[in-house]
Amino acid sequence: MCVALVLGALLPLAFAPFSIWPLAILLPALMLTVIQSSMSARNIFFAGWFFGIGYFGFGVYWIYNSLHDFGMAPPLVAGGITGLLVVILALAPALTFYTWCYSRRHLGDVSLWLLPLFWFGFEWVKGWILTGMPWLSLGYSQTNSPLSGFAPLIGVYGISALCMFMAVALFLLLRHKRYPMFIVLVVIPLSGWLLQQVEWTEVQAKTLKVTMVQGNIPQEVKWRRDQRQNIFNTYWRETNRNWDSDLIIWPETALPGHSEEIEQSVLQPMQETAIEQGTTIVSGLVVSDKANNHFYNSAILLNHARSVYHKRHLVMFGEYYPMRGLLDFLRNWISIPYSDLAAGALEQELMQVNGSILGMSICFEDVFSRDILLALPDANLLVNLSNDAWFGNSTAPHQHMQIAQMRSQETGRVMMRSTNTGVSAFIDHKGRVISQSEQFKTQSLTEVIRGRSGVTPFYYFAKIQGLLVIVIFVTTGVFAARQSNRDSPT
Repeated sequence: MCVALVLGALLPLAFAPFSIWPLAILLPALMLTVIQSSMSARNIFFAGWFFGIGYFGFGVYWIYNSLHDFGMAPPLVAGGITGLLVVILALAPALTFYTWCYSRRHLGDVSLWLLPLFWFGFEWVKGWILTGMPWLSLGYSQTNSPLSGFAPLIGVYGISALCMFMAVALFLLLRHKRYPMFIVLVVIPLSGWLLQQVEWTEVQAKTLKVTMVQGNIPQEVKWRRDQRQNIFNTYWRETNRNWDSDLIIWPETALPGHSEEIEQSVLQPMQETAIEQGTTIVSGLVVSDKANNHFYNSAILLNHARSVYHKRHLVMFGEYYPMRGLLDFLRNWISIPYSDLAAGALEQELMQVNGSILGMSICFEDVFSRDILLALPDANLLVNLSNDAWFGNSTAPHQHMQIAQMRSQETGRVMMRSTNTGVSAFIDHKGRVISQSEQFKTQSLTEVIRGRSGVTPFYYFAKIQGLLVIVIFVTTGVFAARQSNRDSPT
């Protein structure tokens, strides 16, 4: 169990900011070495669980910082919520290895090649339960590896399965001297590199000059009324230097206060100035719907006409409380402004700037392929507004950046990622970083970019992933049951 825990604890090194991506193949292969001799399903389950606790414990430790340092939750509450989440997330690898053990009993050695499919299935399930937490899916570690070439075909979960497929091949090569497995370890990365050369979407002729402003507003002062003018001045000062841009983007909830409070004093003057300067401003803010007593985490576009996007996928405990009747007491322990928000409608009108259509997402939404795909095929560009100040100086902003790169690779679209404290970045349609900001610094990034049209094969594959998961588990169960009946005495 201790070895499994250590192997899992090393796995986050495969992800940003360390990006030692071969570990996503090597460590699962070593994990197979640990459990392959065990015939006990119970032992294999707990080995997988300890592997997952190390994996997610060291991978998402920063949730504690967010709740304790910025949400003002007592250490016991912040630690309890973080620990509970880690324990739940760790069930995915535990159940993956347990299911493999079950299939091995009935299907024999061939079941080893089903392990990548089981990993794919449980990662997909993890992305849906309790609204989903696909953070640190294994495939994200490969954004800068040759395997990223498969992203436009099979997405992040598919790449996770490829990592496990290569892990199985490596295990057989090292443990059982199956030398033909070396071919697998060469052909898959080579195929990924060749796929990277394919242009799955078409570039638009028209260019767009875009500036993203990183305000670097400390989280502890972000919602203070006495700091509102200073916060606005910070963004406005940077904006004044970039009126020659077609689009100026401010990050998530950059405007302090909600829309009704700042309509006359801030929003209207901003809109009038944008029109005078011949540009468009997009900013994050809290939009209030007084008639229905709702607040939304939103993005607003200011030009001759206004457009508003309301965040659809809210963060548990940060933007809403699940099972309110049971967990409402936690609001007395966690102090997060606007933590009782309403979710936006699934279908919303897309924003447009000079003929380019924007696929908007706010913070956590870019973690979900299904949320980003809602804007396709119409959207030519992807825009994500985030406030990673919640994570402090941890690995989370870099992990989040890597996730955004994967969304560009899956969709074949440029991603413009505007954050409060970094990392802000322009990411091209291949997931490569065009330019990025420094963390914890007030600065602006400007690039001339082109939108893209068309869709990648992943656009269609994503729609059948759920069905594929059902087929994987049902088919395995049926074959295992039949084999069990054959092996039973008459």
